[in-house]
Amino acid sequence: MSTMDVATFSVYYGGNWVTSEDEEDAYIGGEVKMLVCKPEEFYTKLGSELGEAFYGKKVSYNYPYEDSKERKLLCERDSSFKKMCDGARWVKFVNVYLIDSEGDEEIGAEPCEEELRVERNVANFIDEDDDEQFDYHNTPPNSDDEGREEDEVKYVRCKRGSGVFKMNQVFDSLDEFKEALVDYALKGGWNIKQNRWGKDKCEAICGVEDSETPCKWRIYCAFEEPVGKFMVKTFEHEHSCTKDGYCKILKSRVIAKLFLDDIRSDPDFKPRTIEENILKNWNLVATIDKCRKGKKIALEIIQKEHEEQFYRLRDYKAELLRSNPESTVELNTVLDDDGSEIFHRFYVCFANLRKQWCTWCRPIFGLDGCFLKSTLKGQLLAAVGRDANNGMYPFAWAIVDVENEDNWTWFIQNIKKDCKNLQDGQGYTVISDRQKGLINAVDRELPKIEHRMCARHIYGNLKKLFPNSSEMKGLFWSVAESCILSEYEANLDRVKAYDIRLFEAIMQRNPANCSLAFCTPTASCIDVHNNISESFNNAIDPSRYYPMVEMLEIIRRRAMQRIEARKKKAEDHKGRFTKRATAFIAEEQTKLKFTKYVSGSSDGRCEVLDCGKSVSLHMGMRTCACRKWEMSGLPCRHALRIINKKKLNYEDYTSEWYSNAKQNHIYSSSIEPVNGLRFWKNSGSVIKPPPALVEEIQNTKGRKPKPKRKKARHESPTKKASRKKRIMHCGRCGEAGHNVTKCKNPVSEKNKSKKKTPIADGLDSLTQTQTTQDQEE
Repeated sequence: MSTMDVATFSVYYGGNWVTSEDEEDAYIGGEVKMLVCKPEEFYTKLGSELGEAFYGKKVSYNYPYEDSKERKLLCERDSSFKKMCDGARWVKFVNVYLIDSEGDEEIGAEPCEEELRVERNVANFIDEDDDEQFDYHNTPPNSDDEGREEDEVKYVRCKRGSGVFKMNQVFDSLDEFKEALVDYALKGGWNIKQNRWGKDKCEAICGVEDSETPCKWRIYCAFEEPVGKFMVKTFEHEHSCTKDGYCKILKSRVIAKLFLDDIRSDPDFKPRTIEENILKNWNLVATIDKCRKGKKIALEIIQKEHEEQFYRLRDYKAELLRSNPESTVELNTVLDDDGSEIFHRFYVCFANLRKQWCTWCRPIFGLDGCFLKSTLKGQLLAAVGRDANNGMYPFAWAIVDVENEDNWTWFIQNIKKDCKNLQDGQGYTVISDRQKGLINAVDRELPKIEHRMCARHIYGNLKKLFPNSSEMKGLFWSVAESCILSEYEANLDRVKAYDIRLFEAIMQRNPANCSLAFCTPTASCIDVHNNISESFNNAIDPSRYYPMVEMLEIIRRRAMQRIEARKKKAEDHKGRFTKRATAFIAEEQTKLKFTKYVSGSSDGRCEVLDCGKSVSLHMGMRTCACRKWEMSGLPCRHALRIINKKKLNYEDYTSEWYSNAKQNHIYSSSIEPVNGLRFWKNSGSVIKPPPALVEEIQNTKGRKPKPKRKKARHESPTKKASRKKRIMHCGRCGEAGHNVTKCKNPVSEKNKSKKKTPIADGLDSLTQTQTTQDQEE
């Protein structure tokens, strides 16, 4: 093993974290073990060294140069493990801490599966806090309320995922025992099977078929009345067989549970891939039929999860309104024929996000929709604003069945109710794609708003029409980013001279809707694309694979984490203006070599030469003939030439929309915390998913059936044509009662002109030969 590939891990285990009066964390007690291995093999090495002591532990780590409070949670098969491996290759030394995870659980309940999936999805955005190790389940020492703990009988419990069995081990249910059987089989690659089961008992034996020397491995678990739990009563732990690479307990339902998260994230996860992963991870062989049935069962489980979460939508709405007063949460349903409620659409706009956007953000936002990628299809609509650093600031989103004019109208109407200043759109700007329903909804609800069309979508369509046009990209974007009318017309002439077909294709799409030459400067934004909304769609992409409530919770949690992270960045930033605004000005500074100062007057009017062309400015009104200064709110290169000439400060001529103080105000308030699913008050109402969403899952359960042949009008729709009462006619002589194969008659005059079959030709020659022989006789 090369020393360049390995790292040293100092593993602390058997102790716990203690916080001193100075709020310093220290790992007290336990032992230390040094491991030297490749970072990717850390978990394998750790499991082989510590054995049973490793299972059920929470693992965290930090580097030697980091403080103990900077330790990060480490999970196998997670992005945190990849980050640790990348750091270990450079640092070559990592401190790893193991603590008992049982102290993290709350009294009386374990985290539900939905909350665990949400937590795994958002784990990359926050640092996990260290939980206290006090065990609330045990009676404190010297307590008179209950008997002494040492007088109670201790029973061994199986640690989930360990795959370790012992005599007198107890389980809460037979399902828990069966899960432990699967863990045991997968961990060791053993072939075991159940041979006895019932309501209160279960027995498993070795599944290797060897009649000469049958394996003695056996385990028997049954209900123990005095304990009130299921207990292992018989256990022969040694195998005398040889592993055959199969496992009879690895059935379709077990495979479904093993790959449930993978199929949930990717409904097109192939059975062949499942088969390969089982062989790779556990060195076991599973048939393709088992894998195919396992995927089908997994899809049914996922569909059931989606339906169950639709049932809790009304409870989720009540919890959001309780925890975030003055927020808007709207749930629309329609009545089915049997009187049951069917989901229609769901809208969320948190009060703090709405207030911050209306007060501190520029009057511009993007509207866009994206597909949900789970088995229950639908659309997510979102309104995304811009912060002072030109970053995305989503303030409202909704779930609908389809992206059409009716749903967009409903979504915009809700935004108008929440943002009172929006009214008819006067003084605001919206950017969107050319979705017909969206355009009609904006025209109806916001008639006075400036509506910019996304130039990137137009360019994408043109690229499909002209895939081999190398200069098309530069020509198109020069038209879209033209700030004045004369520049816009000149760039169009360049396109026309380059390719008349490209010019006609651009004009058909009305480029005036996506060119800055026809936009007003009220938004202080020079964007002619809707990439800010596309960035939001990409940021929430992992959540779009999850059920309804989980997806909405992940979006909410990520919004909170984004606010917290940007708040810290704004507080740490020392400049007066944000980083992107400063970078824009720095880019314009590099173009000063093309400009030259000409003259200036006392009232602020100045003149600058740009590549030999005269450009006039007004420093007091912050305007320039190129319109770039007023459109963006940031000084252009012509203004910077005057600022440098007169030794002024460019910050005094930059719009306050980009100030770091504005950024601090935007992220000074966040969404209020929301309780988890098990704390919600159950309303008892049932909301069903819409049929249009449910039928989508049917396409993933099997192959598409072949279409049946359309039958003619004279054919029976259900029965085959019968030969009874049909009169047979010969195709050679035309007589009834026989066919061509048995015909001895000459060909009729009617059939002579028709093309003869090989059979008929053979019969003709046979008949002629027979006639000749008769004549000779």
